[in-house]
Parts: sequence; structure tokens; C-alpha cells
Amino acid sequence: MALSKPQLAQALKTAFQSAKDNAWSTDQVADALADAINTFVLGADVAGVTVSVVNPTNVVIGSGTQTGTGKLQ
Repeated sequence: MALSKPQLAQALKTAFQSAKDNAWSTDQVADALADAINTFVLGADVAGVTVSVVNPTNVVIGSGTQTGTGKLQ
């Protein structure tokens, strides 16, 4: 799926509001923000990856192209 900035923004707003309402520590705020950003990034689709395989002298000996869509892990 395409990355959604509005969903990330809402997750961050929710984290800040929860921090305010519950008097979270800085560690709790940092964890909530990290979770929101991690969820955002892992939601990305990866497509069109092309690679070249080279030997120790940097001569191309093969290549590959991704088909379909992959996910970040």
C-alpha cells in the first residue's frame, strides 16, 4: 500500500494526546512515536527493485529485477 501521511499524522497526534492525558514519561512518549513511525514505514510496498551481481573485480556477472510487490520487514 502507499504510505499515508494523514494516518501517520493521526497516530502521532494520538500519541501526543495520550501522553498529555496520562502524564507519560519521555520513554513512554518515545516508544509511542517509534511505534507510529515503525508502523508507517512497514506499511510501504516495495516495487521495481533491480540489482546487479558483480565479481571481486567489479565486473557485472548477473542481474535481477523484482516482479510483483514486496514488503519491508
